[in-house]
Amino acid sequence: MKNKIMLAVNLAIVSAILVMNYFYQSNGFDFTLKCICSASFATLGIINLCYALATKQKEIRFYVSMAIGLVLAFLGDVLIGYDFIIGAGTFALGHVFFVVAYCFMQKFGKWDWIFSALLFAGAAIFLLCCPLLSFEVPVFKIVCIVYALIISLMLGKAIGNFVTERNAVTGTMMVGSALFFFSDLMLVFDWFIGLWDWTSNACMGTYYPALCLLAFSMFLRMMRGKKTV
Repeated sequence: MKNKIMLAVNLAIVSAILVMNYFYQSNGFDFTLKCICSASFATLGIINLCYALATKQKEIRFYVSMAIGLVLAFLGDVLIGYDFIIGAGTFALGHVFFVVAYCFMQKFGKWDWIFSALLFAGAAIFLLCCPLLSFEVPVFKIVCIVYALIISLMLGKAIGNFVTERNAVTGTMMVGSALFFFSDLMLVFDWFIGLWDWTSNACMGTYYPALCLLAFSMFLRMMRGKKTV
């Protein structure tokens, strides 16, 4: 019964976020709605962490790291509107915690490094060579490259985990991480190319589903029945 209640809570919050995301975008990317959406996925992460503690799940460090990553993503959403570097740095730190959480599931292996290296190589070539990109502040390019390294590690590790152990948890994390990666790419298109109106919608249209999937993956992992004695 408790699991069913928690499933209902997860689905209700995720559904609310997706509905609010629509209104957020249709109302000219209202900052207040953005903060509510982001606070909601952070709250879901904390709720799932509390449930993991209450049910004495194994490897509690995984749930702690995931919850911290979600909270930092929320803070990044708030801060990036005021200062790009601080906001991007907060996001990057959140990605680090996601990578750490993934490592608590499986240690970094050969395939994780291969996938991460390929992703970063593509991202770095794009950031360094794309003629459409315009960084009015030179340090922004450096920030983007460092950020690309971290998000590449996150997605590469998620893919590696899924390849090594294919199940609903690793699959959900991989899809969520891939959407996060794509959302960040669209953010670069929007901020540093600025030629297409649809990029901002593509960014936020994939961003919130990504965070919802990552938060929901915490609950899915608990449902695999891995509890302490």
